[in-house]
Amino acid sequence: MRSVIPWAKGQSPIMSRLNGRADLHIHTNVSDGVNSVQEVLDYVEHYAPLDVIAITDHDRIEASLWAYEHRHQYSFDIVPGLEVTSHDGHVLALWVTQIIPAGMSLEETASAIHAAGGIAILAHPLEPTIAPHTFLRYLRQPYVLLNAGIDAVEVWNAGAITPGCNWLAKRTFADVAIPKMGNSDAHMIASIGSGMTRFAGRSADDLRAAIAQGQTAAEGNSWPITTYWKLLKTGVLNRRSESSEMKSPFVPQTPT
Repeated sequence: MRSVIPWAKGQSPIMSRLNGRADLHIHTNVSDGVNSVQEVLDYVEHYAPLDVIAITDHDRIEASLWAYEHRHQYSFDIVPGLEVTSHDGHVLALWVTQIIPAGMSLEETASAIHAAGGIAILAHPLEPTIAPHTFLRYLRQPYVLLNAGIDAVEVWNAGAITPGCNWLAKRTFADVAIPKMGNSDAHMIASIGSGMTRFAGRSADDLRAAIAQGQTAAEGNSWPITTYWKLLKTGVLNRRSESSEMKSPFVPQTPT
């Protein structure tokens, strides 16, 4: 079932202008994804109705930098970044071109991202299979994200494993003055665009301005069960936290 956030019977004039589409949470085979970075970019070019994307491998940035360096070859904008494994959950570091160290607190991670010129987005905050010690903290004290310097929160993650965690995130952060984001968390190309952030404009600069102004909306569809099955068969779900092995960002890895 399609889910749009904010859920409302009528849209404000601002929301009606959110014509841009961004998916800022995509993985490649450099961390725990299936496909190479070039396969990802070619898929978006031909099949995904997106204006802006980001390659956000776990604690790795080489595929994202390769994509960013080749951005002029594509009709959509590309934002450099990575998904940082902080002590307090996964944080998307966007508009950064350097590694942000893993294992720091949420506050330290956000500060390091800002020092690198980027923005910090807390990914799947109420997915209890990731950093479970933070679940009650974010649920009971959602304003802690603002105190930690987090710039936006992902309230729709198409690949979320736990039923209802996206709904709970939407409810929990509804009254917090923080931009709401949606992403696919794609680990294979067929999932790209299954979650997205809507914003006014079409470019990466427009998107960053929209995030700064809090004028974003999240929407998407959950991955079908067949996607989880395919990822289990390829071993991706079994190595979500085992991404240290060096892999080439250029070699196609599509399973046969």
